[in-house]
Amino acid sequence: MAPNRRTNRNNILAGASLLIIVVAAIITAGCMAGTSTPGAVVGLTGASWSLDSYLDGNGTLVPVLPGSVVSALFDDGKVTGSAGCNQYGGDYVLNGTNLSVSSLIQTLKFCEEPEGIMEQEARFMDLLGSATGCRIENDRLLLTDAAGATTLTFVKEAPADLAGTSWMLTSLAGEDGAMTPVLTGTTVTVAFGADGRLGGSAGCNHYGADYATDGANLTIEPAIRTEMYCSEPKGIMEQEDRYLGLLANVASYCVEGNRLILADREGADLLAFEQVAQKPDLQLAGTDWVLDGYSTGGDAVSSIVNGTTITAKFAPDGNVTGNAGCNHYGGQYILDGANLSVSSLYSTLMYCGEPGVMEQEAKYLGLLANVSSYRVEGDRLTLLDETGAGLLFFVQAQEVPPAPLAGTRWTLESYSLDGESVSSVIAGTTVTAEFSPDGNVTGNAGCNRYFAAYEVSKSTMTIGPAGSTKMYCGEPEGIMDQENRYLTLFESTAGYRIDEDRLDLLDEAGKTLLSYRAADADQP
Repeated sequence: MAPNRRTNRNNILAGASLLIIVVAAIITAGCMAGTSTPGAVVGLTGASWSLDSYLDGNGTLVPVLPGSVVSALFDDGKVTGSAGCNQYGGDYVLNGTNLSVSSLIQTLKFCEEPEGIMEQEARFMDLLGSATGCRIENDRLLLTDAAGATTLTFVKEAPADLAGTSWMLTSLAGEDGAMTPVLTGTTVTVAFGADGRLGGSAGCNHYGADYATDGANLTIEPAIRTEMYCSEPKGIMEQEDRYLGLLANVASYCVEGNRLILADREGADLLAFEQVAQKPDLQLAGTDWVLDGYSTGGDAVSSIVNGTTITAKFAPDGNVTGNAGCNHYGGQYILDGANLSVSSLYSTLMYCGEPGVMEQEAKYLGLLANVSSYRVEGDRLTLLDETGAGLLFFVQAQEVPPAPLAGTRWTLESYSLDGESVSSVIAGTTVTAEFSPDGNVTGNAGCNRYFAAYEVSKSTMTIGPAGSTKMYCGEPEGIMDQENRYLTLFESTAGYRIDEDRLDLLDEAGKTLLSYRAADADQP
């Protein structure tokens, strides 16, 4: 255990009688740094100490048992740590260079391994309670008894570095201070970035905050989070509110193996985590990103309208494309280190009537155009403005296997007008394509049914002259012009590309002529 927290007394008291060792006599002793003359204590507090050796019953200093960790943290009149099996806590007083330890209490667990751990623990507690002096020599803390003999020898521990680590919450303090496990079916996480930012999932919403460490001290600024509401499991929102509230009250941290304990300024445990494997930072280009939240001004972050999906894909060729929630969009981007600029944005022109969708889309595209830099942490992407404030917050999209060309019903979403601009399909019309394994393609061009032969070889595709029925449709306005444009582009196809559930038919230069979405697929 890296002893940089104080044990929550409520936890120590809960469910067990306490062993109380009261130091009956306090004998004056010197607590000096090195060989300096008595004066102010230097280096005792604010450091994590790990026991290296102790005085056994025969009067010999012996090393601690391999595999056991015994620790001490002196801070603000309290000494806390691990005795090897149980947690302990007590009071200490410094009067000039005089030291006394009293009112020691500990939990009452029993540990079988390593062999002899309980005997070592009992000896440690006895020696700590009877210590009357100390000195610090070369980052080693020596506690002495009334006769001046060294009884406990500690070495200074450097607090574990939080930057680059990720954790999953296992328990949190309730109103009574007792630690309670997280709700079944919820996952609460925190990841500490190297830039002084932390973030994760609070169970329902994602959150972010600034943090700073100073030794074992840890301060976390109030977090900002998205604004989703989750109804299941019962109590999830209450747990989320409590978690974020406790996070803002953290004053110190302790890493014990694969566990992280966050405590308040009184040393009471607030949050307990288990370490999770840190995912390597993904590449900006070539990764499919899905929007998780976006800035609505200041520190406010909004979640995505239910039922909508906003995506971004930065291609290696400098193009960015995606779905803005209703329409598909595209543009160009330039990278210079962590600097990122997006320009020449365009989108299809569909209208979606669900409340808030179009307003969200406009906000998203506006923020995207104002991006100045980016940051990738594991599987999360944050796009920032010129001041470094987060604008758009993405997570890696779940991998979706590409839909097969043949056997899938493809529905047209947009088509090229003049090689540069793109139009969405006229509202109220449906244009489809179904490629069969026998080399024939059929579909609906909006008014008439059509059919043609096609050939594919790797990523190339040729489509023969299309035949169609000869109906005339007067509504909606422009439907026949759209149909003629569609069939002309369809016959001009020279290649294709499938990305998950999207199909693009391409011209000879590789530019997109027609963009489809998979409507359904035959089951194998």
